[in-house]
Amino acid sequence: MERLWDLESLAKLRKRLGLSQRELARMSGVSQSLISKIERGRINPSYEAVRRILQALEMARAERGAKLLAKDICTRDVICVEASDQLSKAINLMRRHGISQLPVLRNGILIGSISESSIMRKLERIRSTEVPVGEIMDEAFPMIPEEASLSLVRQLLQEYPAVLLQRDGRITGIVTKADLFKVLDSRVEEL
Repeated sequence: MERLWDLESLAKLRKRLGLSQRELARMSGVSQSLISKIERGRINPSYEAVRRILQALEMARAERGAKLLAKDICTRDVICVEASDQLSKAINLMRRHGISQLPVLRNGILIGSISESSIMRKLERIRSTEVPVGEIMDEAFPMIPEEASLSLVRQLLQEYPAVLLQRDGRITGIVTKADLFKVLDSRVEEL
């Protein structure tokens, strides 16, 4: 989850803006072959390359009057845990994926959340990591439409560690403070 973006979104956004790889390369000052490799998932780009590409996409969006939306910065592969799963499973998922919070589901329906900080707060109550997640979970992360503005995301992230995105009642992505910080330097006015 260390990616700046869900890199699959790069090609979608570029196409939605009507840009070819060559045009985006010219605007961002990176090579067309680098953009092609990023879009195909063949390379893990440097922060600087992704920053330049994002700035170019933002300039193209601004020219077209478009604003960056929650779906543009989210992580699409949302890792969840079931309320009946043991705490040890949640801890292992967080550690393995380098994340600090998870949505908690019951039969595929969002019912709560668990985070490193909530586990730390409740350590004295927890006798074993075999306790079901549902017994120590916190309230659910808020769910908002994919088309929500970054301003709304920012407001929610002041109160919650994560925001879930949804379309047709289905979880489609997650935005954390880390995701928002990654676009902060180029989008301060929108936040």
